[in-house]
Amino acid sequence: MTTTTGRVGDLSEEQLNALDSFRSSMEDILRPEHDDYFCLRWLRARKFNVTDAVQMLRTSLQWRKQIGAESLIDDYEPHEVLTKYFPGGLVGHDKEGCPVWIIPFGHMDIKGMFYSVKKSEFIKYVVKLMEISEQDMKDQTEELGKKIETHSIIFDMDNFTMKQVAWKPAVDMMTHLVKVFEDNYPERLKKTYVINAPAFFPMAYALIKPFLSEETAKKIHVYVKETWKSAVFEDIEPSELPSQWGGTKPDPEDKPLVPMGGQVPASYYTAPSRRLSTDTDLTKITVEKKSVYPVELTVTDVGSTLTWEFQTENYDIGFSVWFRPEGGIAEELVPLQRVNCHLVPEDGMLVCDKPGKYILKFDNSFSWCRRKHILYQVQVTPPNNGKNMSYN
Repeated sequence: MTTTTGRVGDLSEEQLNALDSFRSSMEDILRPEHDDYFCLRWLRARKFNVTDAVQMLRTSLQWRKQIGAESLIDDYEPHEVLTKYFPGGLVGHDKEGCPVWIIPFGHMDIKGMFYSVKKSEFIKYVVKLMEISEQDMKDQTEELGKKIETHSIIFDMDNFTMKQVAWKPAVDMMTHLVKVFEDNYPERLKKTYVINAPAFFPMAYALIKPFLSEETAKKIHVYVKETWKSAVFEDIEPSELPSQWGGTKPDPEDKPLVPMGGQVPASYYTAPSRRLSTDTDLTKITVEKKSVYPVELTVTDVGSTLTWEFQTENYDIGFSVWFRPEGGIAEELVPLQRVNCHLVPEDGMLVCDKPGKYILKFDNSFSWCRRKHILYQVQVTPPNNGKNMSYN
């Protein structure tokens, strides 16, 4: 039996039928640029299960709307801490023309960044980098006259310590970003080179691997000291890599191709280490053990932005956001997740695309012996209106 790749020009009859069905199911939102290459990425990510692929894409398009993905490259100005201390950059292209990124992960001070910017800002910045890669693939497609739809990443683990992932909020963020990538940029990864991996790297990787799809995991290749160069140069010309990684590509005059990150100065920290305070007009509540505390808001203006920020005094708390239309059944918009907001405040936002009741749920039902004390603030900003309405 002949196996197909599920790519353009190599589809079985069953896969062709799935593609037609997928297009029919998505005709209300597909744009002219959503060609067969685009549609097949979502189908391959769900093993050509049309129902699952349709749900995946619809959910992703809603997420893109919520985070403002389309305008991040041109309109989003990241916090200075992120532009100065987030390590990594797009350095060039491999021998087939696909973008190549280098991330010197071992030099990332994730705790310092979390103490300086909100988690939502950190996520938005990483998504902006993903969008830059998306745009580069489009540019390469036009320039080379062939479809470029994947990129490669070199994760340099030099200077990496277990301390960087022993902090629970760091693990939570890494797993969240893996999920963002898997859910919204399917079939984009060509190959990941993990270089200069320390002996304890398998323990760190074990924390992330459960969140990777089977196909993504197959594309990750780990190399210890000095064994990576031959593998990298087999796929990427030295002229496309900076000298620090064995290449010959010079840095631009104004900035390095690959910002190295480094320790974030404490002067950037928002005192005291991003902890919230009743001085900032937050409301304090207590969620009893084995219970859920809902905060309900009625939103009438479509396009309003709902934002939240909260922390617990001690221990984690479950959190989710629901929507209930007038006389209708509630649906979950932000899935329930236990968050370690006693270490770093939790924050987020979504665009209210329907009028009705929005419900933020603080969930302590998993705790049989501890009540949780929470400081929180919720704001709704009407569309095209700079005035905030607070609901505490």
